[in-house]
Amino acid sequence: SIPVAVQANPSHSGGVIDFKRRFHGIGNRWIQPFDLGASLLTLTAGLDYDQSRDDRQGYENFVGSTLGVKGNLRRDERNEVSSLSPYLQAAWQLGKLDLQAGLRHNQVKFEVDDRFLSNGDDSGSVTYRELTPTLGASYALLPELNLYASWGKGLETPTLNELSYSGAGGGFGFDLQPATSKQLEIGLKARLAEATSLQLALFQIDTDDELVVASASGGRTRFQNAAKTRRRGAELAMESQLSETLRATLAYTRIDAAYSQDFTSGGRLIEAGNRLPGIPASTLYGELAWQPREGFSTALEGLYRSKLYVEDSNAAKAAPSYALFNWQARFEQTLGALTFNQVLRIDNLLDREYIGSVIVGESNGRYYEPGPERAWYVGAGVQYR
Repeated sequence: SIPVAVQANPSHSGGVIDFKRRFHGIGNRWIQPFDLGASLLTLTAGLDYDQSRDDRQGYENFVGSTLGVKGNLRRDERNEVSSLSPYLQAAWQLGKLDLQAGLRHNQVKFEVDDRFLSNGDDSGSVTYRELTPTLGASYALLPELNLYASWGKGLETPTLNELSYSGAGGGFGFDLQPATSKQLEIGLKARLAEATSLQLALFQIDTDDELVVASASGGRTRFQNAAKTRRRGAELAMESQLSETLRATLAYTRIDAAYSQDFTSGGRLIEAGNRLPGIPASTLYGELAWQPREGFSTALEGLYRSKLYVEDSNAAKAAPSYALFNWQARFEQTLGALTFNQVLRIDNLLDREYIGSVIVGESNGRYYEPGPERAWYVGAGVQYR
């Protein structure tokens, strides 16, 4: 789908992406409780290490006048990502009051070894470092009602794919910065009746250097850092056992995600107050599950998503809201140490036409991607215990 003409640019990496990835990691932690009589203090120290290596090639998607075939090499490089994160945590139980604190040092390094040098050398490296603390507290007002609050800082580095096509000439984007955030959340967890539980959370997230789409053209999406963003919202979750055989689940999220400072993208001024594209303001999920007997269960799911803005100015037509229903059934049989199961699932039960996803900032205005029509799935499994 990437036109031949755009690949005339010497820095374009072609219409075919080919890579092999190897990854590994290790984590270690030490947990030590201290009984202080009327209270319990638990300390945790840990270290996480992960590494990923890509051998990445790019090829033209044509040979002469023949389209849709692998052609000449246009990119050849090795990408390595490694992260090293030591952390400390403390949890202090004081009767009805629980206190938590944590501190993590994040270090993520990206390295590129460019082996295709006819269009310049994109070799280099960049390392992101940040300390991310967190504090939290919860209090049991009643045996059935807990209140909590938490505060923390976060770090979101660019992904390897976001870096791979974000350079000014189409190469690696070493100039991208990580997004840093501060998050505040307050909420409650309650048991309204013996068979009903409720969770409610209010949150605010302020982010600097938000990673956003700079352009989506010629089959490649480039990213940049915006100024500041703010997300405010609420989440509600409820689960109730209506009877011995019937269970209901409901989850709702409301989020106001907007730019909180002006910035420039593609030569245009994006004003504070514009909504972040690709984030629905409202999402609602519900499930009604029925299990009349051991070995058989069935459920009806409903999902609603509000409209999606598709670019930063919010001027283009938003992808409309939609509601979908899904159905599933599960069967189980036990024979000695063997358990057999079969699953039948139908998604988009009413065969609705809807926009399932969007390409944010697509330069030709082709933002909208249709969701799948009615689809069915059948599966079977066996477990030995």
